[in-house]
Amino acid sequence: MTVHAAASPTGSSCSQTGMVLLLCLIFLMALTLLGLTASADAILQNKLASNLKDSERAKQSALLALTWAENWLLEFEGAPPESCLTRCDGIYVHVNGGLSPRPESENYSWWIEQGHEAGIDPLTGERTATISSDSAYAPFWVIESVQNIPPSENGTPELQTWYRILARGSGQTDAAVSVVESIIARSWPDVGDTGSADTAGQDPCPGAEPSSVCGRFAWRELR
Repeated sequence: MTVHAAASPTGSSCSQTGMVLLLCLIFLMALTLLGLTASADAILQNKLASNLKDSERAKQSALLALTWAENWLLEFEGAPPESCLTRCDGIYVHVNGGLSPRPESENYSWWIEQGHEAGIDPLTGERTATISSDSAYAPFWVIESVQNIPPSENGTPELQTWYRILARGSGQTDAAVSVVESIIARSWPDVGDTGSADTAGQDPCPGAEPSSVCGRFAWRELR
């Protein structure tokens, strides 16, 4: 009886091994691409969250500066500050139409030149509050006298003045900037009455008649 030895499938085994190796490489490449994509997405999301947080910090800084400026003006006792075409002594109140048409686009130097730092009394130069200490730049505010209504027209014994106040705040970097504005009205009592004990230390608009207008009437975010 003749015995024939079976042929070894050497070529087929090598072909299958090569195919498995190729599939493993493709699978590893796909995993690597997925990992890189997920990593890039995580970095992008983190950057977006950081930018959003910084933008919110800038907005809060601007709102705090706006509120501080409003309260300072409403609680101010004395004769109403005069409007100026150029910087005057003490508070710089711009005349109607004297500001830039787009103050939200102006640089920080413009705000320093045209306005006042929030938290510092513009008349005495004393700091009364610290606004947004974690911001890259100190918040500033600018004031414009929009309209004066004399007693003969408003029906009260007091002068009524409408103001436009703008405030600028920044985040931890100057890349995040917010600018807000408000319209407020202030009734000014007779100068001779503002120093009396009855008006000192009262709520905003000291000495204002009950029929007088006083406070914030509108606000909006410019940037």
